[in-house]
Amino acid sequence: MSDAPAGSEILLYDYPASICSQMARLALVEKGVSFERRSVDIMVTAEQFEPWYTALNPKAVVPTLAIGEEIVTDTLRIVGRVDLDFPGPNLTPADHDGSAEMNRMMAEIMGLHYGVLLYSRRLDHDGGSPTVIARGDFLREQRVKFPQRAEILDRRIAGNERLQAILANPAETEGHIDQARSLVRRINDGLADAPFVCGDHYTLADTFATPALARFRLHGFDGWWSGGDNSNVAAYYRRMQARPSWSHAEIIDSGSERDL
Repeated sequence: MSDAPAGSEILLYDYPASICSQMARLALVEKGVSFERRSVDIMVTAEQFEPWYTALNPKAVVPTLAIGEEIVTDTLRIVGRVDLDFPGPNLTPADHDGSAEMNRMMAEIMGLHYGVLLYSRRLDHDGGSPTVIARGDFLREQRVKFPQRAEILDRRIAGNERLQAILANPAETEGHIDQARSLVRRINDGLADAPFVCGDHYTLADTFATPALARFRLHGFDGWWSGGDNSNVAAYYRRMQARPSWSHAEIIDSGSERDL
């Protein structure tokens, strides 16, 4: 393991309620890395599209990790870099199979459509989401304001339109919800023989699973484990809430849509 450059300032650009930001914060805290935070307002002022931020992260997403002069983007790369190059507990299984399972679990968690989970229970009588529609209008306004960011914003606008189409299709919406529910069942099965998502030790998979479960709870899906089913997940979630990292990393599992 190599150490970070001596004297390097560690700065995380994040947004408090962003699930990916929570994953990065949890990895840093569990690793024992001392870091500062700079909140990027991705909701009200769309600060992620400002030139100063896109110079750091051309995709205009959070989080971004600055290690001295080095900039690391993409949540998977950030947590991997934190585990590989900073001193502290090893957050990757030592054996090849365990490491591969961890990577599969992290990819599956990242692959869920959290927007569908959020808005599926906030639809109007026509099956539309006023918030998602308003967000699309907002993105188009940002495209006018930031013509130099047209490529990024066009992708966001297209993604917003895809989300609207999914929400208007009950079968497709339920398919995304089933995907998340199935993930909870698989985590539950794995926890039958081990205290953590990928075995006997806390790993990066736990830094992803914990915010994902918190997000499910925030969206009203905690009945997947709080009603008697998936009891291993229920016990695991209580253990994760009891870890000091839960509060230190500011994991969010309650609040309103405005908090997201």
